[in-house]
Amino acid sequence: MYPIHATIKKLLDEEWFEEAMTRIAELGEKRDQSSVEFLIDILVESQNTLVRNEVAIALKDIGDNRAVCPLIEALSNAEMRKSRGTLLYAMEDMQYEAYIEIIVALIGDANLEVRLQSFLLFEKVADKLSEQQKMICKNVILQFKAVSANANEMLDEALDLLRN
Repeated sequence: MYPIHATIKKLLDEEWFEEAMTRIAELGEKRDQSSVEFLIDILVESQNTLVRNEVAIALKDIGDNRAVCPLIEALSNAEMRKSRGTLLYAMEDMQYEAYIEIIVALIGDANLEVRLQSFLLFEKVADKLSEQQKMICKNVILQFKAVSANANEMLDEALDLLRN
């Protein structure tokens, strides 16, 4: 384990969250590829929303695609509900297209930040999706609109992107 990782782990164990988040941010700023797995472990294990958000931002700064799958899994974790907007934001410059159906479903989320981030991710790749992915996304959106009180104009815009 790298010394900085041991320091962060100790700070988290002792609940010195602000100092730990400062060190986590430094890993992101340095774009430290060797810290990706360490950060993913914190993302999965931490119960602190602010720490998880800082980890997601550090992973975004590093930009390593190894983080995509854990970020997607975190979106499905009920304990990470308050971090969804940040988790989506973290994937902005990564290759998340394989999980687009999960992201598209969040365009109908009750939280505005989550809706916006998921729509922005979808909009960024809509023209690059396979026909099968487009069909799946369209079905996800239509099903959501049919059963949800949270239907919004972004869902209609997403459908428009699929028609082009």
